[in-house]
Amino acid sequence: MTYQVLARTWRPQRFSELFGQDAVVQTLCNALTSGTFGQAYLFSGLRGVGKTTAARLLAKAVNCAEGPTAEPCGECDSCREIAQGSSIDVIEIDGASNRGIDDVRELRELLQFRPTRDRYRVLIVDEVHMLTREAFNALLKSLEEPPPYILWIFATTERLKVPETIQSRCQQLEFRPVGSELIRGRLEKIAVAEGFSLTPSAAASIASAAEGSVRDALSLLDQLRAFASDNVDDEAVASVLGVPPMEVTVQLVEALAAGRIADGLALVRDQLANGQDASVLYREIGRTLRAALYLAVDPDLAPTMSDTHRDLLLAVATSGGVDSLSRMLGLWLEQEALVRGAANRELALEVASLRLARWPSVQRVEEWLAGIGPVDPGAGPSGSPSGAGPTRSSPGPAAASGGASAAAAREDEQAAVITPQDPSLAEEASSDPGVILATRVLGGEVVAVRSNGEGS
Repeated sequence: MTYQVLARTWRPQRFSELFGQDAVVQTLCNALTSGTFGQAYLFSGLRGVGKTTAARLLAKAVNCAEGPTAEPCGECDSCREIAQGSSIDVIEIDGASNRGIDDVRELRELLQFRPTRDRYRVLIVDEVHMLTREAFNALLKSLEEPPPYILWIFATTERLKVPETIQSRCQQLEFRPVGSELIRGRLEKIAVAEGFSLTPSAAASIASAAEGSVRDALSLLDQLRAFASDNVDDEAVASVLGVPPMEVTVQLVEALAAGRIADGLALVRDQLANGQDASVLYREIGRTLRAALYLAVDPDLAPTMSDTHRDLLLAVATSGGVDSLSRMLGLWLEQEALVRGAANRELALEVASLRLARWPSVQRVEEWLAGIGPVDPGAGPSGSPSGAGPTRSSPGPAAASGGASAAAAREDEQAAVITPQDPSLAEEASSDPGVILATRVLGGEVVAVRSNGEGS
């Protein structure tokens, strides 16, 4: 028997099996139970979340021998033929290949004839946004006042491209992306039923890569199953999806968090040289930071992963802490536009890594400004000045011993300028003696700090 892909084998056959779309299911079931279902529906949402499946289920529900019902029997001729795609009263077309006005005219001719056997003639138009403007205009009258035995169902991934005149004549149902945890549970259930091995962490990685699309997740699972010979684990996922091993991203995060720029760049360049995609590597570093942050906040909140990966991330979470990891994750996310929009994404990733490696300097500056760190924010862990960082001038022995009042000494201290390298900085300081200027804070950027504790 010819193998059938998982997405078709496990296509829901009842509304109760359509998971992740509770609002849509409840709306349709209530309408079917009360007999108040509409004459035209517009299903919109992400690819692979159940729009076409829901259209077929609705066709079964209105034509079932026991219906209209929210629970079609699945055994009568109508239910079986609709499930097999062979019903002559349920017509399903692709809007991308039947997009012209002539194609719509052929559909309109079908409206003149009653269903051959069933209660309703159901017309399902997938990717309806691909129709031409003339084709949409030709549908207006048929949608507004169709014969009582006609049910229109439109499906689209781009609702905004559907004219408002069409939308206003349809009941619109939005299909949401399915949560990663729901997809992961579905994959694990399918693996058990199909009789192959799927580790929980691998299922979680597949669900995350699918980005809310159940069909994408099942397609990936099919591919991984063939690659790994029914033994899908983290190594197989890393090989097929092209994601770096968790050990590499953890080492990279540790190097950047410690300010070890050379080590961090070496790891990045090794991954890029091995054919790793810069965008994927950027995303996985962000996922590693996020998982470590969850572990630092509460281990129970962390995503599903293997014990080995959890131990690696626990070390990062323990050494970093919630505050540091949250700030690092924020700094990393700020580089997303840089990586996505750059013509040279590899160079952009290296720049993003260099910026994250400044995090230890940022910490030292904040400690210095709070009065709990070394005087020089550019100083190393020992507190020794770097030679180029800001230093505060202090009154000499003569001023301290006598002649100058305490108020004058405080005024002199506030007016002191910290090694301004630019004449404009000295001018700013002289115009406002309450401002202290600090240079070489973030690789050459300038931070102005008011002596009363307010930063700008």
